[in-house]
Amino acid sequence: MQVQSLEDLFLNGLQYVYDAEKQLTEALPKLAQACSTPELRQAFEQHLQETQEHVRRAEKLFSALGKQPETKPNTVLQAMRQEADKMIQMTDASPLRDAALIVAGNQVEHYEMAAYGSLRNFAQLLGKQECVQSLQQTLEEEKKADAKLTQLGESQINKQAAGGAAASAGGR
Repeated sequence: MQVQSLEDLFLNGLQYVYDAEKQLTEALPKLAQACSTPELRQAFEQHLQETQEHVRRAEKLFSALGKQPETKPNTVLQAMRQEADKMIQMTDASPLRDAALIVAGNQVEHYEMAAYGSLRNFAQLLGKQECVQSLQQTLEEEKKADAKLTQLGESQINKQAAGGAAASAGGR
């Protein structure tokens, strides 16, 4: 599809985030399983539930636009997933791996916040008020997920990872 209008750009962006959310419903259980910290596992599991709702919400947006839900392959998220998978393979279950998983999660959340913020603005400009509230709700949930990951990292996990790295370096 040739993008020739803001309407086209909006639909194109919605297809990309729909694919991203569907990919995340597959990725988040793997991230949760790879965690050694119960609080981080819980954060990923909670966001999985929200992500499943994001998929349903996107499907409702397509319906409101009179379109069938359709994905466009989101290669950005695909690459982020591959990097997270590599990090899981390269690190043992530990606070260090958990710190790496937080980085991966924050990267995804920031990507989603950018996408949803732009889509919400496009919907406003196009007068699609039925879409604005839904996109804003998803944007707020992505911000909360990002803040939760950051809080877990800064309050405990990153310090534990640093302590493990210091102990490991001191033992050499």
